[in-house]
Amino acid sequence: MRFDKFTLKSQEVVQASQQLAEKLGHQQIEPEHLVKVILEQKEGVIPPLLGKIGAGQNQLLQTFDAALHKLPKVSGTSLGQAYISPRAKTVLDQAFVEAEQVKDEFVSLEHILLAVTDE
Repeated sequence: MRFDKFTLKSQEVVQASQQLAEKLGHQQIEPEHLVKVILEQKEGVIPPLLGKIGAGQNQLLQTFDAALHKLPKVSGTSLGQAYISPRAKTVLDQAFVEAEQVKDEFVSLEHILLAVTDE
């Protein structure tokens, strides 16, 4: 995966998703981690976009929190660095496709969200 083709914000989301997964005791980064981190963004286009479509950011965050707490947890010394799950890899690969389709050079948060909706 070519993270050099991600915008800075997208790179930060992947990194924050890894930290979130590790904090929650998850061995893998799942699409739910990515979306939760994107939803927590205070700046950028996502909060206004959610407002325009009438989606409640707090309700969405609660939904993704519940989904994350259902994921399997690991504990003990086997808990290392969380890695990208096959589902998350598929989403990130699709985000590249989304970016290419609109002739964008870099994968942005919008492309990741579009890819999640395709999952």
